[in-house]
Amino acid sequence: MIALLDGMPLVTLPDGRSTIFDKRWITASILSAAEEAGHHRWWLAEHIAESVSVYLHRDFKATTVEIPNLTEAVLHVLESLGFHDVAKHFRLPDPPLSLSLTELAREAGEGYELAFFGLLGERLQRAASSRSARLEINDLSGCVRLMGRRRRGVQRLREEIVGFIRQHGQVAGQSRPGEPLEIQLR
Repeated sequence: MIALLDGMPLVTLPDGRSTIFDKRWITASILSAAEEAGHHRWWLAEHIAESVSVYLHRDFKATTVEIPNLTEAVLHVLESLGFHDVAKHFRLPDPPLSLSLTELAREAGEGYELAFFGLLGERLQRAASSRSARLEINDLSGCVRLMGRRRRGVQRLREEIVGFIRQHGQVAGQSRPGEPLEIQLR
């Protein structure tokens, strides 16, 4: 048996990949269901996500949990507390995707800007075609520092990257069936 560092099971996605459990993802899904049920800024969402987290940490014996089992755990808590209206609207999309701009710049290698923007466009398109509702893009400052060594105008480079993400993210998100892809740049 494998003992995970934080004691939480990995979440197995429908395509067979695994990812770490993130309570924020569960909370966001509960908040979305609560909004649809008419509970605006529902304060119980974090507490329900915490209950599921405690259950997985203390009582869940396996090292991985599949999306249907995780959904069932959340629905069980919602229904046992009498929030059938929220449970009716609850769905659990794939966890948020994460993209490191610094890692992307390193992957681009010596081709830096041309290769970087090509890779970034490809990753935005891939995220839009996934079942995830959110893409978290990290390390803008580190990316700009790394790529800015080869050119002047670091602020301009930052603006170009942000503009590219906005433009291509919007286009990729519009080609998506269902709800749009939420992109969060950190």
